[in-house]
Amino acid sequence: MAERHGGRGRADVPAGLERRFGAVLRAEGVDPEAERTAVAAFRAARDAGAHDTRTRARDDWRRSR
Repeated sequence: MAERHGGRGRADVPAGLERRFGAVLRAEGVDPEAERTAVAAFRAARDAGAHDTRTRARDDWRRSR
């Protein structure tokens, strides 16, 4: 992330934290049971209407129509 900010980095982010997060996020081998549980939770929330809220205009990055 420091590269995206002109190499300055951020004082409040411990050194190497982003590298470690990246390694965890790219780790191979997703637990199939955990994935099924997460997808089931998402679908249950969606079916219960939890995702009916419209996107705020400032959060919608799609091109204008």
